[in-house]
Amino acid sequence: MTGAGALAAVGHGLRALGAVWIAVALLYVVSGLISPSMFQVGQVLNILQVAAFLGVVALGQVIVILTGGIDLSQAGAITLTNIVATSLMLGQPENIAVAIVVCLGLAVLVGLLNGILVVVIGITPLVATLGMNSILFGTALVYTGGAPRGEAAEAFEVIGTGRVLGIPAPTLIWLSLAAALFVLTRRTVFGRWLYATGANPVAARLMGVPVDRMTVGAFILSAVMAAVGGLLLTAYIGSPSLGIGNQFLLTSVAAVVVGGAALTGGVGGILATVGGAIFITELNSFTNIVRVTTGTQFVLQGAIIILSVIVYRRLSGPGR
Repeated sequence: MTGAGALAAVGHGLRALGAVWIAVALLYVVSGLISPSMFQVGQVLNILQVAAFLGVVALGQVIVILTGGIDLSQAGAITLTNIVATSLMLGQPENIAVAIVVCLGLAVLVGLLNGILVVVIGITPLVATLGMNSILFGTALVYTGGAPRGEAAEAFEVIGTGRVLGIPAPTLIWLSLAAALFVLTRRTVFGRWLYATGANPVAARLMGVPVDRMTVGAFILSAVMAAVGGLLLTAYIGSPSLGIGNQFLLTSVAAVVVGGAALTGGVGGILATVGGAIFITELNSFTNIVRVTTGTQFVLQGAIIILSVIVYRRLSGPGR
């Protein structure tokens, strides 16, 4: 077997198993050898709880990336969701339903606007969503006057801090959403259209795929997942924070890319994105264990994103 053939065989094997899950296992073992407490069940559950917030947001990001786009407005959507939810709840349980409906409604509007900017006006997704991110953050500042008020209702905080049979509630919500989206993307016409849109939009149009509607729908779904992530975070911390979404500006993209998705579209999946979210969370935990600076954490994240793209491109062979 030639070197290229061997590399292709390795790539096929890793794709079948899921290279990101191998990385998750290896990083977990290394972290546990350095800090044995990592092997405790409680610590594993803590990692899954923290990963859930990023994981939910990344589920929306992968949908957009599968169409060949990218959504950098998720951070702003998370922040605005947190600010609006707490200001409407005011700590009162009777306001929970209204707060959730308003936040999800705003998310649909944001996703729709992103889709219109990309599909109708023709702005590239990166520029359109980055601009939208600034608009959303600015809206949160104007809405609060720079001094956020309100708090989450105690009954609402259960979905952020509660447990079911010992498993964190955010983790169960995340995995339930992942299971639903897995079925949607792999077992329905919508899923086939989604992959076709990202793989080759011109050919997809010729086959009758509503490419424009798929693109707009992907942005709406991404914004809704960002809002759900924002609601979970709000339930977890219980208070408003103007900087709550900043950490997700690029980490949701990182989780998707580490999971093997191609930024050009048409390649990627829900299960791999779940693994990517866990890996990024593990990496942050690992850097805390070895006590590196925040700057070094950003350097490591950036390096891993670049390395992941290079590795997956090599393993995919020519033409990818």
